[in-house]
Amino acid sequence: MKQNRASRNKRFFAVKTVLIILSILLVFVTGCSAGDKGGASRTADGTGSAGAPGDKQVVVAVASDPGIDQLDAGTYKGSIQVHPMIYDSLVEYGEKGEILPSLAESWTISPDGKEYTFKLRKDVKFSDGTEFNAAAVKFSFERWYKDPANSSINVAKALQEITPVDTHTVKMTFSQPFYPFLTELTYARPVRILSPSAVEPAGDVKGKFVKPIGTGAWKVESYTKDQQAVLVRNPNYWGKAPLLNKIVLKVVNDPQSRLLALQNGSVDISGGQMGKIAPESIQVAQKSDSLTVQSAPGTNSHFVVFNGSNPYLQDVNVRKAINLAVNKKSIVDKLMGGMGKEAQGLFPATVPYVTADNIRWYGYEPEQAKQLLKEAGFADTNSDGIVEKNGKPLELNFVLQQTEFPEWKSIAEFVQSQLKEIGIGVNLKVLEANAYYDALWKNKQYDMLIYRTYADSQNPHFFLLSLFHRSANAPAVAWSDPQLEALIDEAMGAMDAKTRQDKYDALFGRMFEQAMVLPVYYPDEIFVVNSRVKGFKLGQTAYLPVVWNELDVK
Repeated sequence: MKQNRASRNKRFFAVKTVLIILSILLVFVTGCSAGDKGGASRTADGTGSAGAPGDKQVVVAVASDPGIDQLDAGTYKGSIQVHPMIYDSLVEYGEKGEILPSLAESWTISPDGKEYTFKLRKDVKFSDGTEFNAAAVKFSFERWYKDPANSSINVAKALQEITPVDTHTVKMTFSQPFYPFLTELTYARPVRILSPSAVEPAGDVKGKFVKPIGTGAWKVESYTKDQQAVLVRNPNYWGKAPLLNKIVLKVVNDPQSRLLALQNGSVDISGGQMGKIAPESIQVAQKSDSLTVQSAPGTNSHFVVFNGSNPYLQDVNVRKAINLAVNKKSIVDKLMGGMGKEAQGLFPATVPYVTADNIRWYGYEPEQAKQLLKEAGFADTNSDGIVEKNGKPLELNFVLQQTEFPEWKSIAEFVQSQLKEIGIGVNLKVLEANAYYDALWKNKQYDMLIYRTYADSQNPHFFLLSLFHRSANAPAVAWSDPQLEALIDEAMGAMDAKTRQDKYDALFGRMFEQAMVLPVYYPDEIFVVNSRVKGFKLGQTAYLPVVWNELDVK
């Protein structure tokens, strides 16, 4: 009996050993196979470890923590790019501002422009399985539009009442007509639809936010602050299901580290406002066999603000001379590596109401610039290279920051050298980000300041209202001009498309005639993508920069 038991034990351990070896070999072969096929066999940390069979994912580098624990649809908190992945809006933003259906299948607008009635999609559920309906829309809107923190959104300022007409119909009543209402409903935040069950007590418009629950294509699986967030398919999504199972948002703070992560394969995608790629890194990526550079014309521009309180800059000939002195094409070719386009006006042609006829500006004519300064009474009487008037040299303080836009230093230095050629002295002042924004919005401690327009759906209306129109208590931030402000008001209230276009033509013309800004360049939207990723397509907005649902892996 002892011998038989020992024999059985030996056979048992022999079989067990063989099974363990076979299991190891099977894991090894499966892992190699997944890697050879480009299957997303990584774990959530993107290290390349074997995952569940058929698990397809990509890892996206993000520059900062996505703030999943604060991702309340009715606030400005959390990553603006993650909001529309989890939360849908009633309508979405298409090319050149076309308004597309989303949770609202259709809508009608009253003749006076004050009532909007939305027909909602039926059979839509939130990611937790609760029903999407008119009551959920009312809850979500009332949660944010009465909050003073959202008062900068015109929908919030003018929305008087939201009424569920029936289970799948909602009517909104506004105090005044304002053509961009639909455009503002496409914003990534704070106008997206949140489930009443996402707060405690459930359904309380003042309830405490608990977790992100939306009707979007993705939902949160896990989140580690300052490290990563893992998004997975929403099984209840009403639209076409994403091709990927997971998207990992991996925090990589440093731009150079993002390039290295792309090169070693621990990250698949980086770029845009999520994880900006430096111009020199783009050139490296272009030479890589394992990476591709994806780009498209963007919707924002970089430009120089003039301080209208400076006596010299109050002279339109000085502002025109500055515009004529800067070779904007050289900025793109020599500083930006050919990525982007030289600026012609404040907004690029990708922005609504910008046309071939109204996108005109000043070319590079330094001799003409010198003549304008001469006509304005400036001359270099002491031969020091700087022109003066009434004994005072024409010197300007040029403010910038590098925290968010490191390329601004080289651009400012280029502008400095160009203006010196026509006799204008420029002193560069590099500020940290908070001091920079204080200079723009509060204390006006600058003569010139480099800034950028907003992106996509906030252009042109919201940016013009924010920087070129007086508020209740203060003059316009960037340039104060009563005639321009009147044209902006007329454009905002024009419900007829032709009238609206005419007003935009007139206001863009006014900005050109008065040389109110110095446009610099139009940056491209640029992403660097691992070649294992297929179906990559840039989105229409900076807050939905990639068509995530069409991504796949080889």
